[in-house]
Amino acid sequence: MKTRDIVRRAGSSLRHAKIRTLLTSLAISVGAFTVTVALAAGTGTQAYTDNLIKSNGDERSLSIFPKTDEQSTTPKEYTGSSPVSGKGASLGDADVQKISKISGIESVTPTYSLSATYMMRAGTKKYQADVNIKSDRTAMTLEAGSLPSTNEIAAGNIVVPHEYIGVLGFKQPSDAIGKTVTVHFDKLSRDSFETVGEDKVFTIVAVNKQSSLQLRYQPILQISATDGKAIYDYQHAGSGEQNSYGGITARLTDAADVDKTKQAVKDAGYEVFSLKDIQQVLFQFIDVVKWGVVGFGFLAILASVFGIINTQYISVLERTQQIGLMKALGARRRDIGRLFRYEAAWVGFLGGMIGTGFAVATSLLNPWIATTLGLEKGTQLLLFKPMTSIVLVASLMLVAVAAGYFPSRKAAKLDPIEALRTE
Repeated sequence: MKTRDIVRRAGSSLRHAKIRTLLTSLAISVGAFTVTVALAAGTGTQAYTDNLIKSNGDERSLSIFPKTDEQSTTPKEYTGSSPVSGKGASLGDADVQKISKISGIESVTPTYSLSATYMMRAGTKKYQADVNIKSDRTAMTLEAGSLPSTNEIAAGNIVVPHEYIGVLGFKQPSDAIGKTVTVHFDKLSRDSFETVGEDKVFTIVAVNKQSSLQLRYQPILQISATDGKAIYDYQHAGSGEQNSYGGITARLTDAADVDKTKQAVKDAGYEVFSLKDIQQVLFQFIDVVKWGVVGFGFLAILASVFGIINTQYISVLERTQQIGLMKALGARRRDIGRLFRYEAAWVGFLGGMIGTGFAVATSLLNPWIATTLGLEKGTQLLLFKPMTSIVLVASLMLVAVAAGYFPSRKAAKLDPIEALRTE
């Protein structure tokens, strides 16, 4: 018999036992549904977590700090003198130069601490404002304006938060783009103790707003690292604290390996932290949960294997005379075996398609899930990959064929004369 004829006959045999075929397929579909949804939830959650991390920091940046001595867990002997609290460790220009020479690091920016006195525009009152230096490429949620693809701010430009729009005299965020804002920075003269200051005029290039992806949002003015250094040098000139930094942000090249570069910085004698550390921990947790649920799905599939075996054995018993007639007409043992294995494959295919079909349909719940959990609009926590569904259905067909091996073997070994005599 030709393969095409055997496949068609297998399908025809299953149609004659529709209820039994449907019930067996539904048993498989439960496992297929569970596995598909679990994998989709894992993929969607990882994608959401990745966006969450990118919205809260630059994954290709390293935060570097002075190395601190490890604290002993046992008390030290009293020597008769009280311990004196020393000044905290800091980094200097020598550390900046040293770190910038490490392979894989593209740029190095010290952590500058700025203090703005007030901000204003012509015709508006003076308002207190905080200023932050954007030294990495963390993505920002913009309400108006734009930034380069690198998410960096050019010298002379500034990004203002949505909360500042009204007090700066703008009716809506788009009105602020291209306009200027003046920020005043004070400097305390150590000699005369008189307060002197300097005005800095910035051009507004974007307006940012809070996003549900941000773990911590603070309405604050954001300027470039270049402007930040100039202001820092001005405010700290003569203070003895100039060129003394609490930390350094190192931007990696696109080709650099984060883990290897991080280790090189550690070997150079610094404490180092990257967002990839958090990402790895979160992904491990997601994988544990995902594969735990997938395991329950495989248990359901395993249980359905026995249903396939039972269904196939019953089918052999019901069609004993038919098998005998087929053999009497010239059908070979392997043709009979293939017939029942193809029937099992059809059952696996139907179960897989039903299960994955219902699973994919749950993607329609993504808007409801996002709204219920208070997530960003458009967030998809159930993210399906077509190739995953195809591989799963093919795997279920193979499992079904394996489950139908012994019933098909029994059918192939039936004696045609004894089979024809069976009532």
